Amino acid sequence: MSDEDATNLPSRRKRRSSARAADELAQRLELLSRVVDLAPQRLDDDAAAHAQQALESARGRLGHGTTHTVVALAGATGSGKSSTFNAILGEDLAPVGVRRPTTSEPRAAIVGGGAEGLLDWLKIPRRHVVGDATHELAGLVLVDLPDHDSTAEAHRAEVDRLVEVVDAFIWVVDPQKYADAALHEGYLRRFAGHSGVTLVALNQIDLLPEADRAATQEHLTRLLAEDGLVGVRVLPTSTTTGAGVDALRRELAARVAERRALVTRLDADLDWVASQVAVAVGDTVPAQVPADSAARLARSLAVAAGVDVVADAAGAAHRHRSSQVAGWPPVRWAGRLRPDPLRRLGLDKARSTTRRNQRDAARTGGSGTGLDTVTVGRTSRATPGAVAEAGMDEALRALVDRTATGLPDRWRRRLGEMAGARRAELPDALDRAIGSVDLPTQRPGWWSAASAAQWLFTALMVIGVVWLVIIGGVSWLGLPDLPTPKVGVVPVPTLLAVGGAVAGLILALVVGWVARVGGQRRSSQARKLLVDATGTVADHLVIVPIDAELAAMAELGTLARQLDR
Repeated sequence: MSDEDATNLPSRRKRRSSARAADELAQRLELLSRVVDLAPQRLDDDAAAHAQQALESARGRLGHGTTHTVVALAGATGSGKSSTFNAILGEDLAPVGVRRPTTSEPRAAIVGGGAEGLLDWLKIPRRHVVGDATHELAGLVLVDLPDHDSTAEAHRAEVDRLVEVVDAFIWVVDPQKYADAALHEGYLRRFAGHSGVTLVALNQIDLLPEADRAATQEHLTRLLAEDGLVGVRVLPTSTTTGAGVDALRRELAARVAERRALVTRLDADLDWVASQVAVAVGDTVPAQVPADSAARLARSLAVAAGVDVVADAAGAAHRHRSSQVAGWPPVRWAGRLRPDPLRRLGLDKARSTTRRNQRDAARTGGSGTGLDTVTVGRTSRATPGAVAEAGMDEALRALVDRTATGLPDRWRRRLGEMAGARRAELPDALDRAIGSVDLPTQRPGWWSAASAAQWLFTALMVIGVVWLVIIGGVSWLGLPDLPTPKVGVVPVPTLLAVGGAVAGLILALVVGWVARVGGQRRSSQARKLLVDATGTVADHLVIVPIDAELAAMAELGTLARQLDR
């Protein structure tokens, strides 16, 4: 909806037919009820309050049926409301005098009786019963309101209250004040679009020269059209001479007989509310968070959560453990001086977990997995630093900016609130997600074979070294040389010592190369698992709430367009 449309709502509202079926009105009220349910924090306070008030008023008024038509006589001080009230009814029920204001509280006349419950709902205690069921105005409830320009605030408040709930209006104006700004800006423009339930009585017409009466009536009609009340009938009247009173009474009788004023009034109210809601929701239809935006958020949270550090640790742990199992035994002690990368991060409880799984399986009759897996709830990693925290905030802002493109400012702010609603939970949730990932730490089967080979080579080396020591010791003691077998020209003890050492070192180099390749693969696998885990956190704490909010906004927009037909 354009800004021009939004600032000129009265002129764009279409005049609704008074023949709208009651079931269609009921359908619109059901739509309004759903709008009211979705309005909090999605519509501005004024629009939400207006929708709520319109719904409550409509339901309250419909609860008292359409047998009676409530018509309010409204006007300024001295316009002749009370005299018009008496003239229409043919009885002196409202006091008329020089003292102003004459009407201090609303007064109602029930033509034919039977509207006590309705007047109780309207909170009008001063009431009169006029005529019976045969009266030409039977079914009319005529209400004489206080002056809308009264100096008494309580009088003006009562006018404001009742004009929101009556079925139809008769605005009584006089030739001196019919163009008064307080009337047009405070009331007539406020009810633009309610032409079908509005009449205007240009009273005290006898005070104008006859030559000026037509021009005054035409000017008033033009002013009403500018207020958005196009096609409203202006009836010149004079309660002093009786001019125009019969025409006004006949107009009222026709409208009461139709019993359509209530539906027409409520329909106009719904048009008014629908226009406000339509302006608030705009023309852009909200969609779910784009998949690429959700993926970007998951990646951003993964970076902020230090997934790369953990993934690299998984690869480093694979290499470290490979050297401890299948490395050259004489130098393995040096590797033990360095902490295991995963254990240092609190991400390796494999041994205790495996033993616990085996004990649990023994108790339950099952079998343990036998796999070196990691399943922990928390890590001992450092809490996210300022840079990581800033990265999370930037990722959330970017998601909202991409998702809220074209949406009203209020909705953009609302999505920002939803994105940040559980912001404080993100660091801990991400840490738990990383800690609970089953990282790929299974021991390859070839490690055992390589370890056995290493121990064999080491044993051969030790045998050779011991043999050479014995030979050397015998020679040093001057004893006869021991027979030493040879392979070619190389003594067997030397071959065993040197061959065992060289073979062990070569196998260690091969194991190291294979472990580096396997470590890279483990890092890649771990990174994917960790990103998936952080993506689950992003979905749970951010994407799902935002998608739910976007769905509610989309539904509100659909309802607004259905209501604003």
